[in-house]
Amino acid sequence: MTTKHSSPESDNIIQSEVLYSSALYSGKIELEEKSTGHGKRFSGSWYKGLIVPLFYWTARHTPLLIAMLPVYFMIGLMRLLYIMPGNTLRDSIDAVCELAERQGYHYKPRHIYMLFLTNLRNVFKYYLLLYRGGIEDVQDLIEISPSDAQKIEKLRNEYGGVILNVPHNAGSAFAGLKINLTWPTLIISKNSSTIKRTKVQLAFFERMNVKVLLVRDGNPFELSRIMFSVLKKNKVVAATLDKMDNSENAIKADIFNRKVGFSPWAAKIAVKLQVPQVPVYFSSRGGIVKAIFGEPLVTDNLEKAVQHYVSFFEKCIYDDPASWSFLADKQWRRALCN
Repeated sequence: MTTKHSSPESDNIIQSEVLYSSALYSGKIELEEKSTGHGKRFSGSWYKGLIVPLFYWTARHTPLLIAMLPVYFMIGLMRLLYIMPGNTLRDSIDAVCELAERQGYHYKPRHIYMLFLTNLRNVFKYYLLLYRGGIEDVQDLIEISPSDAQKIEKLRNEYGGVILNVPHNAGSAFAGLKINLTWPTLIISKNSSTIKRTKVQLAFFERMNVKVLLVRDGNPFELSRIMFSVLKKNKVVAATLDKMDNSENAIKADIFNRKVGFSPWAAKIAVKLQVPQVPVYFSSRGGIVKAIFGEPLVTDNLEKAVQHYVSFFEKCIYDDPASWSFLADKQWRRALCN
């Protein structure tokens, strides 16, 4: 049931709803969505508010080709916009290619830009195939090597749990279905800022047959309690950890020749429980999402724990910048371009 009320301190309209889903760790979640009624048109959130519900509707009601038409149109438009002044995605890619050049990599920014868009298009296609055909139709699109599977299995049995440190990659959330098929996994994910798009997220998580803990505006103590419980049950926790954090609780780590703040919440749990952290990067090449695993680390040093996975992310971004979705993130764009 959806309820709406106005905030007495402002003209905000607050909409709340309880969602129930088999994908949710606790089975349900109560969400609040604030709106002033003056949303910024043509912002990233505005575009997602249009495209995601449209894609979900076409995924359910139209043939494959028609369902992909809005995606093809969006990607085609973004390709044409490469030459336009003020293209912020191109600016980020130019900056990361320049940084990679100093490390001995040689990329043409236009090629990385086009490959980034191809990866974005493929992600939509993967989810469409998942929604239409189920896990069996898409699991072979995600690759985890037998040696890596054995390594994580050994760590899981030895320590009682493992934390997978993941950046925002094209296909990283989608790859959660293969991770969960390989080991029992809880995915920590930030739900959308709107109730409508969160419902779409949950619909696809249900198709993936995974358990997810949605944490936007969540209680950090509840998050820690659940992770402590899960990591004592011989399970894997997968969490995206490359979001910049400017709060006083952030841990500064070296990346791209500068100090950047990161939230240490996952590292704190790993240090407290003395379970291994294993960084993972999902590389999208040739229509396959390949999991690249770093070395495990068990430490009682919080700064070392954060720097461990941040350094791995940096190396993998240099190796394959087009698979890093946060090239389109405004915070990272400012850091890369300044």
